[in-house]
Parts: sequence; C-alpha cells; structure tokens
Amino acid sequence: METLNLCIVNLDFIPFRNSGLAIYGEKLSKGLSKMHEVTVITSQPLESMKEEYIDNIRVIRIPLPMFDRTKWVSFGYKVGGLIEDIDKKEKFDLIHFLDVHFGYFCNKSFVGTLNQSFNQRLRSDGGIPYHHSFLNLVERYVYYSMAKILEKKALNKATKLVSISNATKKEFVESYGVNPSKIEVIYNGIDTNFFQPKNSDRLREKLGIKSDQKVLLYVGFTTPRKGVEYLASALKNIDRDFKLIMVGKWEKGYREKFYKQVGKNKNKIIEVGYVNDEDMPYYYSLADIFILPSLLEGFGYPLVEALSCETPVVATRVGAVPEVIGDYGFLIPPRDASAVANAINALLADDDLRQKFGKQGRKRVKRYFNEESMISNTEEFYKNILNNL
Repeated sequence: METLNLCIVNLDFIPFRNSGLAIYGEKLSKGLSKMHEVTVITSQPLESMKEEYIDNIRVIRIPLPMFDRTKWVSFGYKVGGLIEDIDKKEKFDLIHFLDVHFGYFCNKSFVGTLNQSFNQRLRSDGGIPYHHSFLNLVERYVYYSMAKILEKKALNKATKLVSISNATKKEFVESYGVNPSKIEVIYNGIDTNFFQPKNSDRLREKLGIKSDQKVLLYVGFTTPRKGVEYLASALKNIDRDFKLIMVGKWEKGYREKFYKQVGKNKNKIIEVGYVNDEDMPYYYSLADIFILPSLLEGFGYPLVEALSCETPVVATRVGAVPEVIGDYGFLIPPRDASAVANAINALLADDDLRQKFGKQGRKRVKRYFNEESMISNTEEFYKNILNNL
C-alpha cells in the first residue's frame, strides 16, 4: 500500500489518557505511522497551541480545559476550522475522527469511529442517564440530549464509519437509521505479547495481600457508567476472604457514592490509583477474577487485557461485552448486586473453571482482538474508501 498522509483526530493523546478512546488513538496512530505519515490533532489542557513530534507522529494540540465533559464540543468546532487551514497547505488523503461526534463541524470528507451513542447514554441506567446524584442526573440528561443533535449531524456528514463491535453497529443502525453498508466493523486490539501472564508474587507482597486471600480486580476511569456501586453492594455476600484492588482515577463525586455502598467492607479494598502501563500485566496476573459491572460499555480494553493475561472475568451483558468475552467468562445483568456476588462466588469455588476461562480467553483475544489485525483492517478500510473516490 502506498504511503498516505493521514489525519487522526482524538480528544486525548499521549501523555494524556482519560479513557479507552485515548488508548485506541495511541495504538492506531503508532501502528499506522510505521507505514504512513500521521498527524494527530488533539487537545492541550490549559496551555497554548503546541505542535510536536512523538516518535514519528506529528501532534497538534488545541488548548482546552482539562476536566469538562462538554469540551469536545469546542474541540470539534476548533478542529473543523484548523483542518480547513491545514488542508490549504497540505492535502490529507484521509481524515479519521476517532469518535464520530467530534466531526460535527468538519466540512471536509472524513470517516468516523462509532463507540457509544448518546442515545445509549441517555437510557443506560434503567431508562435514564447514569449519574451519582440528582443534580448530576439533570446535568447529564440535558447534556446528552444536546450532544445527540451534534452526533446526528456528524453521522450525516461522515463518508464512512468504523464500528468497534457488531453491537455498536446495530445500535447506530436501529436508533439513528444509519445505512448498514456505511459501517465497517473493526475490533479494537491490544499487544498480546505485552499483556500475558506474569509472576505477581512481589506485587502481592507489596500490597500486603496474604497468600490465602483471593484477589478481585477492577480497572478503569471510574464514572457512574462503570456501575461499581453494584460491586460495592456485592462485597458483603462474597464467601471467601478477599481483597478488591481498584486501579484508575475517579470522576468527582462518584467515589463517595461507591463507599456508601461498601459500608463495613472498606478494609477489603485496596485503591492504587493510576498504574504505569508496564505494571498492568502484573495486576491482571495477580487477580483471581477481573470484574467489570458497567451499565454501558462500547468495547472495554481492560476486559481484553485481563483475558490476555489469562484472568477470568465477570462482566455485565451490555454493549460489546458479550462479543469480547464469548463463552469464556460470566455474563450477568447490569444493576444487579446479587448477580455480581453469585458469579464471583461461583468462580472462586471452581479452580478448574477459572483456569479454563483464562486459557481459552487468551486464545480468543489473540484471534480476534490483536493489535496487528486492528491496524491492518483499518488500513484496508482506508484503501477501499480511497479506491472508490
């Protein structure tokens, strides 16, 4: 394939990372840059516009406030104008918005990725938006309703769309009327050589976890969408002695809601906050079970990372999660603390089943969710678009 001049647009990029979308952007941009010229347009928290090179990727940063869920609106507006200016000097062969709604103000031909819809966010918690307080519920309802309008605008503008799962494709076809032929499903991928089982004895010792204690693990940027209050409620019904390790940052206000549900089990929880990428395989390998009790999940990078480390999973039957897990994990209904506890107890009581889920889960990830396939399938997607212009 000839070298292309590609423009990748994403809200976060190295060294800033607030979601799985940022991980997707990093992996895709690095992979594509081995064969193509890649420019990433992203945000620059609280600083002036900055242009730099990370490896051989040109990164252009647009100044935006760091913690504001609506910042993508101003980001999309500014990106639209910036792309117009850059395109006068150098012609991009293809522009790719890694979340399609970022492209609502772009007047150039572009492709967009489908992750989660705002329609899903509006009804993910029993028909209403996920939230941590009544005020937060009202704010999210107003915000998601307005965002859905811009999302529809971007969907109509996009030339073609990439969906990260069949479930996501179905959502946009059924809820937004997008023509199925406009959407190509390309799974996200990880480096399975990096995410593989490790000896985690030193980490167990460092965290002060006894050899006979079971280890539960949760990883993620924790917002009300992650549903961890149901995990908190389930802890009192776990049969075995355990520790729950929680990795990642919290949305303001949600941590308090979680600990209200934890109650007397607070001593069972080990919060480690942000963990360097290099250490994550050790955390997954230490865990007996990885748990993701989300109310909505577009893909779930921690799911495939855990499975790649042969750690069995308990996760909710939402979004793309059933596609990721297949038959090698326990799928449970969302918003159900009893189901969380029952699944954890069943897996902790069955060493053979945990081992089977772990071994087969890694095979599944290597087959369907590897980084090489994500990059090569995306290149092929680009090629087909350009050949049909």
